[in-house]
Amino acid sequence: MSSKIDLRAQTDTSSSRRSFTRRSALKSGLALGTGLAVGTFGIIGKASAAPVTMRFGSDSPIGAPHTKSALVMKDLIEKGTSGRVQVTVFPDGQLGGNGEMVNSVKAGTLDAVLAATALLAPAVPAIDVFSLPFLYKDAAEALRIANGPFGKKLTPEINAHIACEIVGWTTDGASQIYTKRRPVRTPKDMAGLKFASGPSQIQRDTALALDGIPTVLDITQWYTSLQTGLVDSVRANPADAVELKIYQVTKYLALVNIYSQPNPVLISQKFLDKLSPADQDVVRQAGPPACQAQVDAVVAFEKTALGFLQDHGIVSNDIESLAAFRDKVEVVYKKAGDRLGADIIAEVRNLVST
Repeated sequence: MSSKIDLRAQTDTSSSRRSFTRRSALKSGLALGTGLAVGTFGIIGKASAAPVTMRFGSDSPIGAPHTKSALVMKDLIEKGTSGRVQVTVFPDGQLGGNGEMVNSVKAGTLDAVLAATALLAPAVPAIDVFSLPFLYKDAAEALRIANGPFGKKLTPEINAHIACEIVGWTTDGASQIYTKRRPVRTPKDMAGLKFASGPSQIQRDTALALDGIPTVLDITQWYTSLQTGLVDSVRANPADAVELKIYQVTKYLALVNIYSQPNPVLISQKFLDKLSPADQDVVRQAGPPACQAQVDAVVAFEKTALGFLQDHGIVSNDIESLAAFRDKVEVVYKKAGDRLGADIIAEVRNLVST
């Protein structure tokens, strides 16, 4: 991944429930940050006279990079509204998995969440272009496209279908391939591997194109499924690999950037309607710097993650030819074009670095 992703110039403001949630492996040992107190119901803001409460859900521990955007938005919103809006952050999947929380934002029963793009694809199919394999050089490139004209074109449709407003895009980093049975250096090394897939049709098609066997699993099921042999390969970003302890149940890491998916911060329209125009603007303006703070946290995490994984027994390697992998999954692009529109696929492919 690129060592620097800068979103500050962007000004557009336009899974299992509680038993074991995403990135919960380190939740008891992660720092909480200065001036924040954790209670049964999340992180509670400072008291003020009859404030409007904003509920922000996260499926990750409070100290994980994934939750950084929520914490920064909390600080900026409370300061910017002089306490008229108080933000409660609910970490560790207290309010459900990411899919449940997206649906709660749509229903107006949750005020904010950082969404996985694959979960928005049923409502807005074009967003599934961010699930295309081996397309983006790194997470920085995917973010550039999300923050550019293509992402801006998708934004009104997402807002309308989810009854929300996107206030910024951020990332959890690029996903690499972790395996138990053998290292992956060429496409043929994927043949026969039982590969954990997300809900995206593109991800399932990718495993098949690589002659693997896809098994649709929630991220909360990865560890046990690898441990029992239900699957022997997963794709994971650095935070997931460390926090879910994937290194305990795999041996090899192929540095391949198979997926680089950006994530939008969704704010419920029902919540925004409770606020004055001035306070609505504070919420919108908090989005870009909060997203950049998460990017910075991801970059910082990645600087130490590989060494940590290697120290814990993971053997890492580069792939021999990116072109060989891209050629192998060309059928995925064809099928995605038939479903999403060949023009959309071509538009995004023209935007990426070669």
